[in-house]
Amino acid sequence: MLENKTENFSVTLKKFKTNIKGLLNAKKDRLVLIIMSNTHDPALKIGCAKDAIAVKKTFAEICAHTGYQFCSIEITGVNYNYKNLFKTLDGVGLYNDVTVFYYSGHGFSYQNDSRYKYPQLDLRSHDNQPDFNKINFIEENTENLKVLLQIMRLYGGRINIAIADCCNTVIQFTRKKESATEIDIANELMVAASKKFTKQLYADHRNQVCVLVSSSTHGQPAIADNEIGSIFTHYFTEIIKGLLTKQSQTGQYFPWVKVLKGTSEKAFKASRSYNIGNDIAGKQKAVFEVYIESDDNYEKRMSKHGW
Repeated sequence: MLENKTENFSVTLKKFKTNIKGLLNAKKDRLVLIIMSNTHDPALKIGCAKDAIAVKKTFAEICAHTGYQFCSIEITGVNYNYKNLFKTLDGVGLYNDVTVFYYSGHGFSYQNDSRYKYPQLDLRSHDNQPDFNKINFIEENTENLKVLLQIMRLYGGRINIAIADCCNTVIQFTRKKESATEIDIANELMVAASKKFTKQLYADHRNQVCVLVSSSTHGQPAIADNEIGSIFTHYFTEIIKGLLTKQSQTGQYFPWVKVLKGTSEKAFKASRSYNIGNDIAGKQKAVFEVYIESDDNYEKRMSKHGW
């Protein structure tokens, strides 16, 4: 059963913050997982509920394998809204070893906007009926995945991972200037994506690592199956389960790029067997990037921008 489904969110958040603070005081390595799953939407709730359960179990197993302490919180059901997400981000504390944001729900891109390849996430509350015919409603109730990753990064954690399993289909509106500026700032503050990702770079505690993942590229739908949940998440968790079964305890390195490449290939192949409308086969391609930066360079860039 999903936690937070009926519990008052302030109580849930307080427990979450207390857990993190206790581990920080004890100087224990921490992986903090934030799950935001749209379990209140009739069209998505079955798949999103399966996604949340699978992801929480998977990251708990990663922690058992790598020696991290596991802290998690779920923003689901009646607690699902924009404000609770940002309350949670404020509550993760500073300098966690790994912070993961996982999203399962609706997502989209704007028209003529392919240079921004990561989706806008639908963060409207469970009782807020969508009005996607009004651009102001859209702008007030969504956030771009890359902007969320940058917000996570400003808390100073060494490894930050943002994963969205959602559609990236195009809506009728163009992006407003304010939204474009927000993403441009995030792009400016983020280093260029790394073309190589090695165990040495990842494990070096002088480096900050960011991983950004969308289950679908610009203009494409993501496929959810009520039997297995969203197909990207299904293969993501299955590949990790197989990897952990085969490998012995290997310390705190985890081969994210290998996992994401395998997931992308399997999800694409599986999507071809689904009808996404008008007898058109799915063609779901994931997009992901890894960013690596030394602490010294990060501090210089943050100082330059006044952060």
